[in-house]
Amino acid sequence: MNLHRLLATLLLAGLLSACGFHLREEARLPAGMQLIAIEGADASSPLGRDLRKALARSGAQLVEGSDEPHAVLRIGSNTIRTDVLSVGGNARANEFTIRYHVEFDVLGAAGDSLVARQTIELSRDFTFDATQALGIAAEQDLLTEELQHAMVQAILRKLEALAR
Repeated sequence: MNLHRLLATLLLAGLLSACGFHLREEARLPAGMQLIAIEGADASSPLGRDLRKALARSGAQLVEGSDEPHAVLRIGSNTIRTDVLSVGGNARANEFTIRYHVEFDVLGAAGDSLVARQTIELSRDFTFDATQALGIAAEQDLLTEELQHAMVQAILRKLEALAR
């Protein structure tokens, strides 16, 4: 009986380890983007702050006002808006969507375009329940913060993929 349990456990462990699952690694930026500056995103804004941290984790060195040749990540548009998805019978909004829209491009050290203008739009939906009105603002803040973190990862993944 113990032998059967041991064999079943070993078989289960072998099957789970063979599924190919592995954690996502940090984005790997190409050599032309290892020295990079960010334009258009305030350093104190959530996007600017998180983008700087993520680029540093990816091995890029952030430069500001340096005479050394470097790439430039330009953020053109950075907007968050809330739209109504549905209205109930009482003429009040029941569902909302938060949309986060960012446009960016990357210029190389020589001023050439490394990554053409790209647009990323992420969205999250949430419902409004009048009986839970106090929690709606907290939920909206949480969803906005989640979108900001997801946007940084989407930008890095796009840079990694497009620069290949």
